[in-house]
Amino acid sequence: MRLLITLLLLPLLTAASPSRVVTGLPFADPAPTGQADLLARVLFTSNRMGEGDPCECPSIPLGGLAQEAALVGQLRAEAPGFWFDSGNRLFKLDMAMTGTEEAARRLKAILMIDAGGVAGLDAMGVGRLDLGAGLAYLQTLARRAPFPLLSANLLDDQDQQIFQPSLLVTHGDRVVGVTSVLPGDASGLGFHATDPHKAARAQVALLREQGAELVVVLSNLGMDADKALARASKADLVLGSHSRELTDDGVTVGRAVLGQAGSRGKYLGEARWYARGPGKGPHVVLTTRPVYSEAPEHPDVVRLVQGTHKRLEDPVLGLPGVPMNRVDDPRLKGAR
Repeated sequence: MRLLITLLLLPLLTAASPSRVVTGLPFADPAPTGQADLLARVLFTSNRMGEGDPCECPSIPLGGLAQEAALVGQLRAEAPGFWFDSGNRLFKLDMAMTGTEEAARRLKAILMIDAGGVAGLDAMGVGRLDLGAGLAYLQTLARRAPFPLLSANLLDDQDQQIFQPSLLVTHGDRVVGVTSVLPGDASGLGFHATDPHKAARAQVALLREQGAELVVVLSNLGMDADKALARASKADLVLGSHSRELTDDGVTVGRAVLGQAGSRGKYLGEARWYARGPGKGPHVVLTTRPVYSEAPEHPDVVRLVQGTHKRLEDPVLGLPGVPMNRVDDPRLKGAR
């Protein structure tokens, strides 16, 4: 009898259980919280970690570079749209591998750069994981990229800026300033980081002087640290990476709105910038949207992904692998 009751109730329990996919605010103007007259969208991605394929989800697959690019294009057709990547786009690990493994992940990093360029990425913040193949290789990728890599607090051994610290971006009649910081303890061969709060504050002030209507900080500090960064920098938006959180509803700290878009491209972040709303403004509503793997795809990015898959069948071709005589290569340990 108890088993029969359980079986009868099972459809009701299943229907009442929450969806595995997190959905944010509907694409609408005005916003449910009172803002109106959409000026622009600031779209953002974070923590992609070299992943270009949809996730292997059992029921509702999410993600995919080509699907993400198509969604960005759709939203930009509706209103002026800025698109930034907040860091950790290129690599999953912060240390190089050996041989074909390193060649394969470098190939995926090239895909991240090329796909962003084809789809119209405006700028990418440098995260700690993006330095995972070393500074020299990241600089090579930066020269390849049609969009700038930004970092306000990453310096070389002579205490000089390695990447552009900030940028003004114009779409339509709107002007957005953007800068980027990574943790102050980041260091490696040829680079070290300085205080992210001080660097962000200086760049935010400079961008406002240069005419930015809205100022964005791309942060690789993590969500908890981003709250302090928001207060210190006096930015309007802090778009984060590192902690891989998914904020379907933005976090407000002072005048700033904070958010992250999860990881591996399963969600696209969207900050909607309105002309009117409660308070002094700027009037920003932040949310995130799932990127469905069965959604339309950007055809040029599809070709890039397919080409990468073919190359991954023999990832050494055309790529400089790490020499196999490294003493820390696990495949050489114990060999004489």
